[in-house]
Amino acid sequence: MTPFTHASASLLLSLLLVNAAHANDHKLLGVIALPRNETNDLTLKLPVCRVVKRIQITVDHGDAQLSGASVYFKAAKSASQSLSVPSELKEGVTTEWININSDNDTRRCVSKITFSGHTVNSSDMATLKIIGDD
Repeated sequence: MTPFTHASASLLLSLLLVNAAHANDHKLLGVIALPRNETNDLTLKLPVCRVVKRIQITVDHGDAQLSGASVYFKAAKSASQSLSVPSELKEGVTTEWININSDNDTRRCVSKITFSGHTVNSSDMATLKIIGDD
């Protein structure tokens, strides 16, 4: 292989990898465990404020019953938004995308997500995996 051909192949491979990275902008924001008793203060704090336009919730372990969820944005007045989440989620289920809206911007910097709910039908705690899409 000539040096020119080798460089061209490397460049092509690099471009393919960059395009593949942009094709899927889903990020694991974190995992949260639900206790068996109802609680309304389960908080997933993001160490770095992430721009997120929608989220998905996957139940990795156990069944979950949710009574609410909210996202909090990095803003001067600690703006927040209540989310419409399914009340019952079975193990292995992933929700549809849940949109995070704003007046003028569909991309907001999320600093934390809170949940209210508990584990059902299991002696172990259910775990929720939160995925974000920007």
